[in-house]
Amino acid sequence: MLRNSSGMALLITLAAISFLVALTVQLATSVNWQVHASANQQEAVRLNAALYSGLSLVRASLYADQQPAEQGNQQQREFDSLQDGWNSLDKEKMHDLVGGDGLSLTIQDLTGRIQLNRLVLSAEEKQEILDQQLEQQRQDQQQGRQPRQLQNPEKLQQALWKRFLLSGKFAVENEDEAIALIDALSDWIDADDEELDHGVENGYYQSLETPYFCRNGPLQYPEELLLVKGFTRRLVYGDQEHQGILQYLTIYGDDGKININTAPAPVLKALAAGITDEMVDMLIEFRDDQGNLDALADPGWYQQVTDFPDDIIIDEGMITTRSSFFSCTITAGRDRLQQTGQGFIYRDPNTQEQTLLSWKVE
Repeated sequence: MLRNSSGMALLITLAAISFLVALTVQLATSVNWQVHASANQQEAVRLNAALYSGLSLVRASLYADQQPAEQGNQQQREFDSLQDGWNSLDKEKMHDLVGGDGLSLTIQDLTGRIQLNRLVLSAEEKQEILDQQLEQQRQDQQQGRQPRQLQNPEKLQQALWKRFLLSGKFAVENEDEAIALIDALSDWIDADDEELDHGVENGYYQSLETPYFCRNGPLQYPEELLLVKGFTRRLVYGDQEHQGILQYLTIYGDDGKININTAPAPVLKALAAGITDEMVDMLIEFRDDQGNLDALADPGWYQQVTDFPDDIIIDEGMITTRSSFFSCTITAGRDRLQQTGQGFIYRDPNTQEQTLLSWKVE
């Protein structure tokens, strides 16, 4: 009996020791995990703060770009170009700014892109533009100048899009396909349910295996193009043989004007009929030359470019030298951790006040 009791006590003692050992191991593991989680959380907070420091730097550079270089000695520069400070931020200073963490910034001028939602105008917008053109004609007559011809802004945008799609950079085979894409996009944006000659409306989208409604309004985000008939991933994002169109488009802006000082090559080529790749290279070389900086204040500076054909005229209603919309991509890294934030900023061309339209951290 005593021997059985001793054996039972030993078993109970061993079981208790095993339980305590298991509990200790589990507790140590939990504490170790919490220590690592706390450290990671601390680094995440640090990286998030670095992202906001980067965002503040972006906004400061966009503000400083419009200020006189020497107060009271130089006029405020009222045009934007790729020679501006926001396009050439000092990487070493950014590194020091965040205490040695890795920080990279990319700022893009969205005013140099084609405005997606300008392809279709409301009746009120069309009337407003017509009134402005008629007033300009009246002023031309009063000052003894040849009155400018009335322009259909939608036709101008359609022609811009056709030249853009047929530039040879994208997965568009011929003019018929380009026209079908333009009509499909126009039907997606316009408020009615009437199909253009080569367009589609709700009837088509509702007949799909997974039906959905046509937007019948402005695009809310650029990737929405994938919902429009004909706008395949190959066209939107590109492939090994073609570029994607998405990088040259924006949902921001409502005047249709493109900053000729910052527009990328495919957009420059689409500004007027007859512009070749060689001419685009000449335009880019001219605007990158610091000696030509003052000339970039005038949207018509392209006519000063040596050997640029005199008979190629870009409609003045389609180009500008001032920018209002910018995107920024900011990446902060430390050790193996990394965070990226993307923001969209509106800068009022008159007051220089800025509005952060959106900010997302991944």
